[in-house]
Amino acid sequence: MDLLYGARRLWKLRFANCRLVELEQQVLGYEREGDVPGALIPALYFDYLHSGVGSPLLPVFEHNALDILSLACLTAIVPHAFRDPANAPLKHGAEMTGIGRWLRAAGEMEQARALFKRAIDAGLPDDLLFQTLWDIAALERKLGCHDAALAVWNDLAISKNPFRVRALEELAKHYEHRAKNHAIALELTRRALALADSADLRKRAQRLTRRASN
Repeated sequence: MDLLYGARRLWKLRFANCRLVELEQQVLGYEREGDVPGALIPALYFDYLHSGVGSPLLPVFEHNALDILSLACLTAIVPHAFRDPANAPLKHGAEMTGIGRWLRAAGEMEQARALFKRAIDAGLPDDLLFQTLWDIAALERKLGCHDAALAVWNDLAISKNPFRVRALEELAKHYEHRAKNHAIALELTRRALALADSADLRKRAQRLTRRASN
């Protein structure tokens, strides 16, 4: 079993690079010395096929042995994080978000929501924070917790972030279709239009203008 896939899912949001040698340094605290770069291994192998001289392959065997050893060390961390996410000793919000996304993809909506909220409490960089808030709102809606989803959309709607317009649009949809308050829905739509013009928002504004005047 190649645990590198699970390791990347766990740490890809925390580290810019999730190559095995990078995870060795960042997670295991180990740095290779004199290691043959993986990109050179095919050339070394083809040289061996042509020359029949095997000694240049010795560093390749060492490289592969170190790969296996590092993956074995990661088995103390990665499987536990996926097996019992609620109790895994995760310290960084980005790690919690990575596991939360895996849980969401697996259909474990409530566990994903709980981990996303833990991630926010642990601290996230702004770009990941806003994305995670948006993901929480989507999960709240799927789980039927509309008031909780509204609270998150309101938070996203009042600050400058990549999801501000979409949050305003979701709020407008709520007030148009669920709360039946066309005046508030129109105001929210106009706020969204002031930030980003689109045909859909203009169409919604025209419809709400007619309904609000009736």
